[in-house]
Amino acid sequence: MNARKRLLIIYTGGTIGMQQTPSGLAPARDLAADIQHMPELGQAFQTHPPVLETLSYEPLLDSSDMTPGRWVQIARDILQRYQHFDGFVVLHGTDTLAYTASALSFFLERSDKPVVITGSQLPFGWPRSDARNNLISALEIAANMPEAMTQVCVVFGSRILRGNRATKVSAKAYDAFDSPRYPHLGAIGIDVEYNRRRRFPVAFGNFAKQGRLPPDDAVALVRLFPGFSASTLRAICSNSNLGGIVLEAYGAGNGPSQNPAFREAIAEAVQRGVVVVVVSQPLDGIVRMSSYAAGNALARAGAISGRDMTTEAALTKLYYLIALGYSADNIAKKMKTPIAGEMRR
Repeated sequence: MNARKRLLIIYTGGTIGMQQTPSGLAPARDLAADIQHMPELGQAFQTHPPVLETLSYEPLLDSSDMTPGRWVQIARDILQRYQHFDGFVVLHGTDTLAYTASALSFFLERSDKPVVITGSQLPFGWPRSDARNNLISALEIAANMPEAMTQVCVVFGSRILRGNRATKVSAKAYDAFDSPRYPHLGAIGIDVEYNRRRRFPVAFGNFAKQGRLPPDDAVALVRLFPGFSASTLRAICSNSNLGGIVLEAYGAGNGPSQNPAFREAIAEAVQRGVVVVVVSQPLDGIVRMSSYAAGNALARAGAISGRDMTTEAALTKLYYLIALGYSADNIAKKMKTPIAGEMRR
């Protein structure tokens, strides 16, 4: 007789549990009782439905209030209970869900059990809400994901995505997340069909014992646009807490090559120990800084290629490496190497 799986649901907030208030939708509903009494659980699992426990955060958060400290809290809550559960489901708001999914893929530092992040576009109990379907799918995958595939993943709508490859692509569609630079891990229809991509072994740092929590502003995100000025970049870099910048550049990693002040601002930041990582603005873009002179200009200034990393993965990976206390040179070196399946080799 198969033992029933034990799953922990960590409820951080988000649309899935929101209720209408005089100021608009806000996290207010404790879903623990609703989840325990969902009749769909028996139908989804038919036999051996999982044993569920729920950990609800106080206060519940709109995901726009998510912070790096909360990423670490979620990771620590999972690791403290890791031996007692077979899988984990994190309920999260959609606006910053991809950041948290990426962060957990690094801060957990292990991938031998499924950690599934999901949420919804409409609150639990609303007409046509996707909350129940997403939650049932997440629980089923957390309980039954093939052992060779277990990892941090995003389950939303009809898609199963690697956590640090996912990004939000729609505010209206039920398939709100995609991974344009990496194949889906699976599809959810009448059956759950897995694309048998093996997990990436994560045995990198030792944040639980050696890490520290840097300031929230240890990493900055800068998106290039026509007319972006060197003075703006220098103002950002004047922050003494800053250890890394994710630079969303054009196309294959291009920046203004005929603006020496901009290149000088990049070089000055690098010389001061700020790691500058270039990612591509298009959803399916890949940074190849040698393809164009405009990309070479950024490389000569000291910026490094993030290749096919998403913005979310590059930012959370930078924050993770800073948290481990590595030097700028070591961070730059490790940003070029996949550590949790976040980029191609």
